[in-house]
Amino acid sequence: MHAAELSSRVIKNWQWCTVLLLLVLAPINSKLAGACWLALCLLGAWSFKRCSTQESSAEFSAAKCWVFACLSALVLRAVPQFYWGDNWGERHAEFRLLLGAFGLLGLASCARLTINQVRWLGNALILATWSGFGWMVVFGSALAPTNQIPWGASMALLVCVALAMTLSTSSQRLPIRLFYASGVMAGTGAVLLSQARGSYGIVFWVGGVLLCNYAKSGIKWLALIARALIVVTVIGLFFQLFPQLISVPIQRIEQASVEISAINSAKTIEADTSVGIRLFLWDKAMHEIPVNLWFGLGYTKSAEEIQRWGVEANAPALKAIGHIHNNYLDAMFDSGLFGLGSFLSFIVGLFYMSLRLIKSRPYASLGIAGILFMHVTSSLTNVNFAHNYYPTMLSVAVSVCLLLFMKTSGSDDVTSRN
Repeated sequence: MHAAELSSRVIKNWQWCTVLLLLVLAPINSKLAGACWLALCLLGAWSFKRCSTQESSAEFSAAKCWVFACLSALVLRAVPQFYWGDNWGERHAEFRLLLGAFGLLGLASCARLTINQVRWLGNALILATWSGFGWMVVFGSALAPTNQIPWGASMALLVCVALAMTLSTSSQRLPIRLFYASGVMAGTGAVLLSQARGSYGIVFWVGGVLLCNYAKSGIKWLALIARALIVVTVIGLFFQLFPQLISVPIQRIEQASVEISAINSAKTIEADTSVGIRLFLWDKAMHEIPVNLWFGLGYTKSAEEIQRWGVEANAPALKAIGHIHNNYLDAMFDSGLFGLGSFLSFIVGLFYMSLRLIKSRPYASLGIAGILFMHVTSSLTNVNFAHNYYPTMLSVAVSVCLLLFMKTSGSDDVTSRN
């Protein structure tokens, strides 16, 4: 199909606006997040089906790598699944990410967004961070659209993309740059209010990237001091308007500190606290994993074993847990080395994507690197893949990051690559 035909008959602006609206609402409703993911998949599949030519480019190569990583993850996970005869209904993450990767491949190879459509996408991303922040301020983490821990991790992924987009607009007008920067601040605030301590690393990522970006152009101390004063003033006003941005994270960190101190003083692991549960499960898993190294225990037996530990420890909170609270250990405990290889496939895929894009699309590379950082770190204290929301938003975040920095078309609609 020719460019004009693809533009007028395949992906129209009303369809694109539907995707953007779903993206804005994704942080406040898990069903709408799934609808956004599905819409991107369908647009990619339809574009690939209707266009007659594909172009090899850095983003197309990165998308192919992501497809290969997701496919490898599913294949590796399938081995212990079949070995134990586990229910495939529990394996949503690998399927969602693979379908999303295929959708992204179709868009990267056959569709090119206009400048306006990219701008709308960027605006929608910023509004999504604000919608998540607004939800936390009004309803709190207890009423998060899904479990607050994977929700906070998902918001951190969007912040990483928003940060890359903010840095890419350094040549644009100040109001635009401030609008994009506000999304980074709002998204980070949403993560802090989610009480998901495992995702608090987003503060270090944002701060580190900003410092490195400034240092690249040479440190001018007078300008640095002036900008630092402006940033401190803005953040101070933000904290004055929303004091819970300070009180909630401090309370969560102090709680963790108290639980760790109690463990050290008693020299035993208290399995009925947030930190204690994790340390108890990690210790148990580390002793069990070598016994079933290749295939793990299987999903059913793993859950039964955790329940047994809860009974032995007389820990009611532990009895309600269905995983190890560490995605790396949980993958090995459940599916052995095949499970760990499956989980690491996504990490390797994101790493290669970032490397592949670093020269031609440096800001896309930065966004993917941020997604990688948060995915690696937030998985240390939780099994985000146990919840459908997180892999859905991981797929959406990767797609949005690549689409934001793809080569654009000069027309009003999406056109085919020639």
